[in-house]
Parts: sequence; structure tokens; C-alpha cells
Amino acid sequence: MPKNDSSWGLLVNLGSQLLAGVLLGLLIGQWFDRKYGWTPWATLVCTLLGVAGGMYSMIREGLRANRDAPDKKPPKTGA
Repeated sequence: MPKNDSSWGLLVNLGSQLLAGVLLGLLIGQWFDRKYGWTPWATLVCTLLGVAGGMYSMIREGLRANRDAPDKKPPKTGA
């Protein structure tokens, strides 16, 4: 890919949103497990909620970026 491609920032942002949701859910779940002795259920549930939240955020941001992208007309085919 070309070095001046502006979509790299968007891709890094989308991936980091998903990663942040998963890590936050994992950390909160581990904290609940240690505090209340719910091992491994709180970690599993909170991690899955983090995945869902990260996916929601990632999809919402992707749709917004697609909506805000400049209109590109498809290339003409045929004669």
C-alpha cells in the first residue's frame, strides 16, 4: 500500500476501539472475579460485553467514516 494512504489512521482507530473494549471488559471481569469469587464467570461475561461494545463502537465509527467520505464515482465500463 502507498505510504500516503490516509485510511491507515482510520484502520488503526477502528482496531484500537475493539481492543480497548475487550481489554476493559477483561480487566473489569477479573476485578469482579477477585472481589466476589465468581471465577471464571465474571471474566467471561465482561469480556463478551467488551467485545460487543467494541464491535458496536467500531461499526458505528466505520459507518460514520463511510458516510463522511468524499463521493467516488465508479469507473465507467464499456464503450
